[in-house]
Amino acid sequence: MKINQAYAMIYCSHVTRLSIHNLSKRFAVNLSKQQWRCFSEIDTSPSSVMRNAQVQTIYSETMQIPKQGRLEVRCPFNLYVTPIHPKDFPRLDKAFFTIYGDSDFQFSKDKWNKLFKFSTVFNSDDRTLRVMGNFTESGEKQLSELAHTLEVFCQIPPNYEIDINCMDNNNVNVEHLQSPRVHIQTKRGECSLRNIVADSIVVHSQTGNITCSGSLHGTIDLSTERDGIIQGSKLQGPFVRLKVENSDIRVNSIDSEHFFIRGQHGNFRFGKLHGHGIINLNRGSIKIKSIDGDVSLQCEKGDVNAFFFSTDLSTIRAKEGDVHLGVVDTANVRLNLVGKRVQVEDAATEHFHRKTVTKAGIVQVNGFISDESASASIDVSASNGTVQLHVRDWFSTLKLDRHVDQ
Repeated sequence: MKINQAYAMIYCSHVTRLSIHNLSKRFAVNLSKQQWRCFSEIDTSPSSVMRNAQVQTIYSETMQIPKQGRLEVRCPFNLYVTPIHPKDFPRLDKAFFTIYGDSDFQFSKDKWNKLFKFSTVFNSDDRTLRVMGNFTESGEKQLSELAHTLEVFCQIPPNYEIDINCMDNNNVNVEHLQSPRVHIQTKRGECSLRNIVADSIVVHSQTGNITCSGSLHGTIDLSTERDGIIQGSKLQGPFVRLKVENSDIRVNSIDSEHFFIRGQHGNFRFGKLHGHGIINLNRGSIKIKSIDGDVSLQCEKGDVNAFFFSTDLSTIRAKEGDVHLGVVDTANVRLNLVGKRVQVEDAATEHFHRKTVTKAGIVQVNGFISDESASASIDVSASNGTVQLHVRDWFSTLKLDRHVDQ
């Protein structure tokens, strides 16, 4: 193959360096706590994905590339992507690659190089840095079913687009990027994102979990099949879509103009929910600690527990389950509550002015909180269950009352 200025190809068979790092002594700093890596002395310590105390550095290389472009990865190895620091590399024109192997195998360099192939190719025409890897026939027999035998550590300019397709049970970690686009697809491995800002963030996993720490900002689309769980700290952007099949969703905060969340079987747990959107669950439970916006919540079989700070128009439907509705006492809102039973706690009676009608075994309670002329409304239906209403005063929602001397 002829190599010209448009292409730079690096093969691991060219590497002559082999070293062993004792992580317990040399790499005491937890990688997940490092926002930026210091490149005065290049830190290529393995991530927590490599769980063994001893690893081998079986490949390392440095490339010079433009500060903007696209990283495309196609390989069955664990992958860790993090940015170089502009303070250390002001031109943002470097990329670093390091491959770690599990030293418990006690393979020599020559043995490792017979088990896998790896190459990096930069095409200047489309500004794409392509990272490709695969197991050899011998490697398939010995390593392909082991999830943590190899990890590729990539350090790239922070503004690169990311396109990762993992072909097996390998895990992906991506952190601290400001990118036009981050698209990741995994099969059986897990995906971890940390502090990502991008126009588009799309992650799909067949059976692995998706974990988002720190904050994700952009148009966000996260989905799993089968048993994969979605967990997040803060998701923010113009649109957020979350989808699972038979698993849970747990997110501390969603701040989005529009969102769409759905699943077949599982438990949905949210902290703060701000924006307008839909949450649909076939079987399981939905719990939301704080809602500021217009939502449609529906659970075919299971309970719904939601607390509203403000809304213009929201609906809750639980066909086979109960609804626990909470409202702050300063909300000017009308409530329409329908169920086999409707229970209003004693503390809410002074805030909720209501009228009750019972017909054909169904109880309907209509009323308002704060202002009879309120145009905002929350419609709740639990046709085969109980609707419970509690009203909290604004002070207690701030959790300040627990600090007041009795």
